[in-house]
Amino acid sequence: MKFPNIQALGIGIGLFLAVYIPAFITTALVRPRVEIAIPLIIAITFLVAFVLVSLLARPPAGIAEFGFRIPTARYLAIATALGLTLGVAVTLLSHLFPSKPPFDASRFAPWMIGLYFLVGSSIQEEIIFRGLIQTILERRRMTTFSACGDSISGAVAFTATLFGFINLEAGALVAIGAIILGLVAGELRRRSGSLLPAIMIHVLFNAADAFWSQK
Repeated sequence: MKFPNIQALGIGIGLFLAVYIPAFITTALVRPRVEIAIPLIIAITFLVAFVLVSLLARPPAGIAEFGFRIPTARYLAIATALGLTLGVAVTLLSHLFPSKPPFDASRFAPWMIGLYFLVGSSIQEEIIFRGLIQTILERRRMTTFSACGDSISGAVAFTATLFGFINLEAGALVAIGAIILGLVAGELRRRSGSLLPAIMIHVLFNAADAFWSQK
């Protein structure tokens, strides 16, 4: 691996830690119930990520470089189709081969599931991973990989792998699903220039499991 790529990976991990460490320290000190801890972590990491985006934005693009722009309808349609397909497939597999979740969400009201996991975490994680980290890594012009007759940027691949790694606690199958989600969402973000297709595919991906769990 070339030195610039190693340096870029270090920057990506550094950004990840800069976003999440304040949230983990806060919850460790406050020790809130899980119903409070989840929205607290979402809020803190979202705020830190957006501050970093604002600080790292460069003229003339500004925060639009980080995906804060409207895509064409074509990419939203692709995100809808892929989000439903991936969500249903991974949900079926995860229920055929269940693993212990990292926390008990059985006491959560339906509105909490929708607000925290479908809306909140989807927006927050896409801004962090596909918005902040992927954009900064793309500035470093990381190596591009060939896959299935197409190309995937190193920034997309690394960000997807990092996203899968943080989901390992939920089981290997969930982590693999997160990597696949990250690759697809990352490529949609890169090609469309917008975070909206990535957010949409993430929402639909999470919605499949949420709907199944509520049955």
